[in-house]
Amino acid sequence: MSIIWRLLAVLITLIAGWLFWGGLHAVNIVVSRGSSVSDALLQPPTSLVRLVATSVMLIGGLLLIFRRSVGKWILLVGILLFTLLAGLMAASGADPVLWMDEAITTGVLWLLFAGLVVTKRS
Repeated sequence: MSIIWRLLAVLITLIAGWLFWGGLHAVNIVVSRGSSVSDALLQPPTSLVRLVATSVMLIGGLLLIFRRSVGKWILLVGILLFTLLAGLMAASGADPVLWMDEAITTGVLWLLFAGLVVTKRS
C-alpha cells in the first residue's frame, strides 16, 4: 500500500475523530445544562447528523487503514452526509458563523478523498 495513500486515510480518520468529538462535546454541554439527550440531538437535528456522518467517516477511515477497500465507499457516504449537514445549515438561514467551519472542513475532506481516489493503492 502506498505510503501517501495510507497517510491520507490516517489524516481523514483523525479529522473525522476530531469532528465526532466536537459534536459529542456539544451534546454533552447541552445535556449538562438540563436538557434531555433527545433535545440535544434533535433540536435542531444538526448534532445528530454530525454524529452520524462523522461515525460513518470514522468507520470508513479505519477500514481503509486496515486495508479494506470497502472503506472508501463508506467514507464517501460519511463525507456526503457531512456535506449535507453544511448545506442544511446554510439553507436553513443560520448565521454563517455557525456553518462556515463545516463548509470549509467539507472542502478539505473532499480534497483528501480525491487524493485517495487518484493515488495508487498498490
